[in-house]
Amino acid sequence: MKKIQLSVAFLFFVLLMQAQGVEFKENEPAMIYSLPKSEICIQVELEKTSRKPGIYYQYSERYLATNQIALEDKTSYRLVSIALSTVPVADKRRTYIIHPTKKSALNQISVNEKGILCGVNVPCKPMDVNTGKTDKFTNNEPINSSSLLPLGEEYMMAGSVAKLAEGAAKQIYRIRESRLSLLTGDLEHAPADGVSMQAMLDGLCKSEKELTELFIGKTLTTTEKHLITLQADSAVNDVIAFRLSANKGIVVADDLSGNPYFISIKPEKIKTLAVDSKSQKTEVQTINTIYPAKTTIELTDGVSTLCTIKTELPQFGVIIPLSADVFGSANLKVFVDPSNGRLLCVEK
Repeated sequence: MKKIQLSVAFLFFVLLMQAQGVEFKENEPAMIYSLPKSEICIQVELEKTSRKPGIYYQYSERYLATNQIALEDKTSYRLVSIALSTVPVADKRRTYIIHPTKKSALNQISVNEKGILCGVNVPCKPMDVNTGKTDKFTNNEPINSSSLLPLGEEYMMAGSVAKLAEGAAKQIYRIRESRLSLLTGDLEHAPADGVSMQAMLDGLCKSEKELTELFIGKTLTTTEKHLITLQADSAVNDVIAFRLSANKGIVVADDLSGNPYFISIKPEKIKTLAVDSKSQKTEVQTINTIYPAKTTIELTDGVSTLCTIKTELPQFGVIIPLSADVFGSANLKVFVDPSNGRLLCVEK
């Protein structure tokens, strides 16, 4: 299993190493690993409302005495919720090569499916992969008008839209009369119990609503979930992350038809001491870990703060190599957090 992991990591990063200029010789054994960096994910949930005119909208005032109707197709979007999170990816700038040597614990490094270092002599946990696709949930389905009109021969043979509209309006009034009779008890055969009566009332209300929509129009409500992924390579303050248009939904940052939403990334500075370059050992192989920087990520609409998270971003952190003295035992176990590159534990 470990050999398979190393082979996958090598194939995954060959082109990456060539693009970076990391040198390695062909047919020479080597193990490649990357330290992580975090991408920022913005989860946006929208409510999409679509108004569609009814097929008999021009007869609404004549037969139903109303002018509150939809005259054309219209779509609007409303922000329901928004959330921030991060996802680790391999950092191209922090990718390293290890050449295996005899009796070295570094011969057993572990990387996950993204090529990110998980540790030495330890298994890798599978990562949750977010596809970034848009999910849509429709609450209403279109109605087939022909199934709503149990009209007689007089209307069906007329061949006139106005005549069909008249028949639909009469059907609405008959439903209202039936419902009133049911509520007042003015029936020869009343429902046997309350459950039956409620079922009849629900059926009448549903039929009336569907027939009325043939005149005033139908409203379709859809919930959409979008995932926006942003690179976080430097600290920023009030940069446009995306725009939201009331008519188009989420649009690109350059589309001025939408209202802007701003993101700020504020990492804390890590105090470090200067290291004498003459005292550094460059010939001894080791593995690098990261001391990640505490970072505040804030999302606003320009007026108020919508959400804020405090997390640790490895790309703003400091590289910390493990001491070569640690790797004296081939049974050494080193645990590294693949989400931020932090050293978790060393077991001998």
